[in-house]
Order: sequence, then structure tokens, then C-alpha cells
Amino acid sequence: MGVFKSSPVRGAPGVYTIGMLMDPALGRVIERCRDGDRDAFEEVVDRYGLQLLRTARLILRDQALAEDAVQETFLRAWQRIGSLRDEDPGPWLNRIAMNESISAYRRRHRFHALTERLGRLGGGKHQVSSEARLDLAQALDQLSAEQRAAVALHYYQDLSVEETAKALKVPVDTMKSRLKTALRRLRDLTGSEEISA
Repeated sequence: MGVFKSSPVRGAPGVYTIGMLMDPALGRVIERCRDGDRDAFEEVVDRYGLQLLRTARLILRDQALAEDAVQETFLRAWQRIGSLRDEDPGPWLNRIAMNESISAYRRRHRFHALTERLGRLGGGKHQVSSEARLDLAQALDQLSAEQRAAVALHYYQDLSVEETAKALKVPVDTMKSRLKTALRRLRDLTGSEEISA
């Protein structure tokens, strides 16, 4: 049987939440965080940082991306610390870390889908190096606003061609043409086209 007790929700008389009560020392740290004490929040970071990094690494399978996700987790936690009630902050922080990690995973895979598409159009395998990332970011700046919007919605937001066309209020055939033109232009700008012998 777990140590679960009902605890009052701060600022809402008569409302109770069921959760694991945090130990009194941690409760005082969280109270200081709610009052804007950054040093107290550092104690929370020290206490939960490694646990959250493990969670993020399991989802992302990439140390640098996991570290970024944990940093974003703590930023969001600091912004929302007032919503944390009298239960242990571990599960709350883990939920934020999981959501941040899943979002980072999706963003990375949308980027890979775009670079793979560029590689296929170029006729060869396209490995995503840091130079390729920089080239792609610079190449996107060279597209028209309409083409950038199409690429962003289709590849980065995972909308279908039909949904992208609807969002941008253009016919589906126009959107197909716009995406094809944008991908050709990106391929040319990034030099991903390989000449086969």
C-alpha cells in the first residue's frame, strides 16, 4: 500500500487532490520556488536533473537532444511552478520531460524526412551532417515566403498536401507544384544533387 494522502490544493478552499505528499523539506523548497527564489529552483534541478535526463535519453536516443529537452523541461517547470501543488514534483517534472522529448523527436524526424526527400530527388544517399543542417537552414531562407510556408507546414508540421493546401487557401494541384518547386530549389541550393556516372 502506497503512502497516498489527500492534500489541499493551494488557493482553492474545499478542493482536494490525491497525490503523494512531498517531504516537508522539499515542500519548503517548492514554496520558495513559487515565491520566485531561483536558488531554491536550483535545488530542484540538482535533485531531479539526472532522472529527467535518463527519461529524455530513453526517448530520444541522443545525448545532446536529451540535454536540450531537459533544459526546456526546467524552463517550462519554472514558468509553471505556481501550478504545482503539494504532491511530489517528480511525476510532474517527468510528464513535462516526456512531452518535451516527444516534441524534440518529432521535430528531428520531420527534418530527416525533408533531408531524405532532398537526397532522393538528388539521386543519391544524403547524410545529415551539421553542414547539411546549416545548408538547409540557409537554403530555406532563399525560398519565397509561399514556398517556405508550404515546406514548413508539410514537412515540419506533418500536414498532408491536402491539409497544407487548405491551410494556405490554394488548390491541391498548386500546392503539389509549389512543394515540388521548393524541393528542387532546396536540392540545388544545398548541392544534394549527385551526378551519377
